[in-house]
Amino acid sequence: MKILVLTAHPDLNKSRINRSWFEAFAETDDITVLDLTRVGGPTMSFNVEEQQQLLLSHDRIVFQFPFYWYSAPPVLKAWQDQVLTYGFAYGPGGKKLVGRELVLAISTGGPEDSYHA
Repeated sequence: MKILVLTAHPDLNKSRINRSWFEAFAETDDITVLDLTRVGGPTMSFNVEEQQQLLLSHDRIVFQFPFYWYSAPPVLKAWQDQVLTYGFAYGPGGKKLVGRELVLAISTGGPEDSYHA
């Protein structure tokens, strides 16, 4: 199974958890890792065709990110908005990702008691 890990961290070099996950995944055969912050740059712009081809060439897609203000970091949302397009990921003909697995690898960076009522 070919796995694509899309890491979305605002500053991966300063992260303990996400950086260690990223490095461990990068050392594993059949896993492709991508630092979306580095790839998208400061404008968070992605080569849509290239990113879609990456998705199509993998069986399992992993979104790896810190729980960021009860959401995902902006770079992941920018990637989703640009890459998961109408006709590709949804809408008429938008079934290109059918059959692929989606996994969420989420870190909190805070204690458990910070995330409950």
